[in-house]
Amino acid sequence: MPRCSRRSLLRTTGLAAAGVVAGCATDDSDGPTGTPDSGDIVAGPDGAYAFEPEEYTASVGETVTWYFDSPTHNVGCRPGDSPQISLPDGAEPFASYDDSVGETVPQGDTYEHTFETAGEYTYVCVPHARQGMVGTVVVEE
Repeated sequence: MPRCSRRSLLRTTGLAAAGVVAGCATDDSDGPTGTPDSGDIVAGPDGAYAFEPEEYTASVGETVTWYFDSPTHNVGCRPGDSPQISLPDGAEPFASYDDSVGETVPQGDTYEHTFETAGEYTYVCVPHARQGMVGTVVVEE
């Protein structure tokens, strides 16, 4: 079993600590990190398995934008892709992916969907639905 020298251990620990401290730095010139102006709903705020806000209210005909604050997330509201998904009768299913439910959106990108039918839409991040990454859009007339 290889041994780690004291110097090597200190160097590794110091580099890891520097990375953590650097990750805490923010640029508040455009507002707080994790709440960009480019989306109505944030997917994966600060790396969390969540949508923020968890519930969003829109009007019929409104386009809702999801902003992907961290990698490995998507938006899915197609019945059959996850048991948590539901949408109103007659509503158009939507997803940020085409055929592969595991396809994710790159960090910093957005996805948009225009809601034409009133009702409650429960959508998920398919890769993280089991970890509770579920959101709701309530569309009002």
